Amino acid sequence: MVTFTLPESIQKLISELTKFPGIGDKTALRMILFALRNDLSFFKNLGEAFINVYKNIKICKRCFNIAEDDLCEICKDPKREEGILCVVEDVGDLISIERTGQFRGRYHVLGGLVSPMENRRFEDLRINELKNSILLYKISEIILALNPSMEAEATALYIKDFLKDVNLKITKIAHGIPMGSDIEYLDEVTMAVAIKERRELE
Repeated sequence: MVTFTLPESIQKLISELTKFPGIGDKTALRMILFALRNDLSFFKNLGEAFINVYKNIKICKRCFNIAEDDLCEICKDPKREEGILCVVEDVGDLISIERTGQFRGRYHVLGGLVSPMENRRFEDLRINELKNSILLYKISEIILALNPSMEAEATALYIKDFLKDVNLKITKIAHGIPMGSDIEYLDEVTMAVAIKERRELE
């Protein structure tokens, strides 16, 4: 019985593409086969686009969003409400909330959640930076917009305890979001309702 083997160069590219979340072997192969229907300029443009992202994208010094300058476009916007801060796990969640058009405050990207399974401790998050932002910019409310999970609940309780000496209202997005779901993939209406119907953290 003859076993078909893909060329080594394609196998290597599949191996690299499957490092992206949600990309399996079959999807990677479909992407490659599509690319092969194009000429060399397609590959060059794609490669240059990746390199440009690597060279040009920085982390915002204020909120830790992605940016091409020291501050991201949100932090540079003078029309944003200064007194309210939306705390998210990662940049993907920030982008999802922005797409709703329902939040006009500012953000803080934690860079993860407390997770004993992944050996991620509370100290590994951008928690000191969060407190510094709250004090520096005179924040009166933070919204914890975290994916509904046990790790998020633990992180929220850590944050509440860490900020107990700060005069601050701490709220969390509404429970309309199912446990185990991911903010990044929610539809805009669900996310907008979750922000509007936020409640104070108990």
